[in-house]
Amino acid sequence: DAFSRIQWDSLSTLKLTAQETALLRMAETNPMDYTLADSRDASMYARVLLKLLAEANTAGAGAGDVSKVTSEAAAVMTEEGASQLLESD
Repeated sequence: DAFSRIQWDSLSTLKLTAQETALLRMAETNPMDYTLADSRDASMYARVLLKLLAEANTAGAGAGDVSKVTSEAAAVMTEEGASQLLESD
């Protein structure tokens, strides 16, 4: 049940191939050791997860206040100020 709450329709924005989507769905219904038993499926599964992580990382890049803090500003920032920025994100 690793992916039981995925909204599959929204995956179209990730540009996953039909084969990648099918692999994620297979991982949802089968035990993980079954999915990873085939070396080709295991390799593709790892690539799909990395693709999803890269997309998630890119989607949030530069969007929040914390990502805009310069190293100079961070050097003089108080712990309270840093906590407030983190909470606002």
